[in-house]
Amino acid sequence: MCGICGIAGSHDHGVIERMTATLVHRGPDDWGIEHFTRHKLALGHRRLSIIDLSPRGRQPMSDETGNLRISFNGEIYNYLELKSSLDPSRHHFSSETDTEIILHLYEERGVEAFKALNGMFAFALYDAERERLFLVRDHLGIKPLYYTEAGGCFLFSSEIKAILAADVYTPEIDWQSAHDFFSYLYVPAPHTIFRGIFQLPPAHWLEYDLRGKRIVRTERFWDVGEWGALTNGRRKKRRDLEVELRALMIDAVCKQMISDVPLGAFLSGGIDSNVIVGLMASRSSKPVKSFTVLFEGDDLDYYDERNEARRIAEKFSTEHHELPIDLSRPEEMLDLVEYFDQPFGNTTLYLTYLLSRHTRDYVTVALSGAGGDELFGGYPRYRAVKAMRYLRFIPRIAAQAGLAAVSQLQDNFANRRLHRIRALLDGLDRDPARQYLKWVYYLDEERKAKLLKSRNGDQLSSHRILQLHLDRIPLSWDDGNRFSYLDVETFLPDNLLEYSDKMSMAWSLELRVPYLDPRVVELAFQIPFHLKLNAAKSKVILRDAFADLIPAENLRMPKKGFNVPLGAWMRTKLDRYFDELLPRNYVEREGIFNYDYITHLRQEHQRGRRDNAYELFAILIFDTWYRKYITKTLPERIGNKRC
Repeated sequence: MCGICGIAGSHDHGVIERMTATLVHRGPDDWGIEHFTRHKLALGHRRLSIIDLSPRGRQPMSDETGNLRISFNGEIYNYLELKSSLDPSRHHFSSETDTEIILHLYEERGVEAFKALNGMFAFALYDAERERLFLVRDHLGIKPLYYTEAGGCFLFSSEIKAILAADVYTPEIDWQSAHDFFSYLYVPAPHTIFRGIFQLPPAHWLEYDLRGKRIVRTERFWDVGEWGALTNGRRKKRRDLEVELRALMIDAVCKQMISDVPLGAFLSGGIDSNVIVGLMASRSSKPVKSFTVLFEGDDLDYYDERNEARRIAEKFSTEHHELPIDLSRPEEMLDLVEYFDQPFGNTTLYLTYLLSRHTRDYVTVALSGAGGDELFGGYPRYRAVKAMRYLRFIPRIAAQAGLAAVSQLQDNFANRRLHRIRALLDGLDRDPARQYLKWVYYLDEERKAKLLKSRNGDQLSSHRILQLHLDRIPLSWDDGNRFSYLDVETFLPDNLLEYSDKMSMAWSLELRVPYLDPRVVELAFQIPFHLKLNAAKSKVILRDAFADLIPAENLRMPKKGFNVPLGAWMRTKLDRYFDELLPRNYVEREGIFNYDYITHLRQEHQRGRRDNAYELFAILIFDTWYRKYITKTLPERIGNKRC
């Protein structure tokens, strides 16, 4: 795992040095910079050594001809298979790294090589002979890759901060992205909060013409939608699907356990991480190192899963580490904007950050259960999705009456069940994308109009992003798999994988995700949704395929999720920051927010009339980002502190 960056169009050696220096947390073990005068190109690399720890693994790396160079971030799990497929008479290998395989595969297959890679990756490949630079990102978007054209240059990096460090781009807000942020609490790709800086979408490659100084094309090399023909899935017997799922997961876990440095696994009480740890234990000659967060305090009892995790650890005799985390200063979440370089409002980022910090004391690589919910119907919202075809025909007057009734009830800030019921009733709509936006996300267009003052003209409705992806799915798919696909295309890469990458790499910890092996994902979308979610339980086929690995008591436990008590914090420790950082004179001077509507949201929350915790946190984190990157007036007491 590493950090990569580069610039085409500049002879200034100091630029690439500044860019590379910003990525030290992603690669503390080594670094490399290489300049190519002919094309005014420079590649930078920060290395976190995982496979082949010798100097032979240093990057940027060249093939034996010297015509190809690569700066690579990630892991290729099938690299040994790919290596064996290459003609040994045509290729000379100078290392045992997976990185070198990409160069030789490209020599033989060109851009078709990208389809053959199984792993998590983002890389830049320089083809001197063809005068081309390729940027490539993995199938599911596990590893990030940003790029821009500015000041006559083409720049790219694993993080936006490296692009900003080049000093050829002047930061400017993309107001459409800001508008979308307040619905999603993340900025949907391919755009970023910075106008003109983009994120390469998952499963895409970009070709840049170094002579013509222009992006030639951007193409998609894989789409899970092509594998989701449910008619094929129905032809397979349920038991056959279970056997295939188990075989693929075993192989995925085995491949992702390859490492020349200490390795372990995140372990909650949930099924997803349970399966990962169980498979690791069955394939390891040594006890698996497992890591669980301990929540201390009465207000955190709801989130604590130590007992469930202990049962799993005991079942597989893991070397279990229970990591008590200090949540007494939730304002530290605001500091973490420096790792995202964008406003980001999912507070699970804080727990992942703290868990990664403690885990890094023991291992360099950890496996995670991320992706299991999206693929196998794990989220509560999928129950509403299953009934979507019928719910949308509930008379609007009946829905409004029900909404009025539940709106009189006090929100329980420890459990968002009432919040979800209100969203369900409020979101009933004949338009599936608009309905899903209200069910799953936060501020709708009406509430955003009250919060945000218009900037640079009217913005488009945020539900268009969901509609774009839904339009690509055949109507023959059942609603469950259609909206699962929607989450895999949006929520997974832009939210869950975004904070997983940024928060683990903040501590130079490599996080691997076996559920997102492309073969597992392809199979998941051939499984009819009723085999994933039924009236009694979620993740049905996953539970059945791995029943021998899951303690019986854990099978009966409800899903808790990996969250913080934001509702309570926003009434106490975090609320004061509105008075300190967003007084009326400041808010009105900057002209972004409507101060009176912020006050309204705070009052509703304080009185328990409505849980506005995430909406309020979004305002705080956006202002923190704005001060740090745009006005550069962020107070020291909030920013620039490592927790």
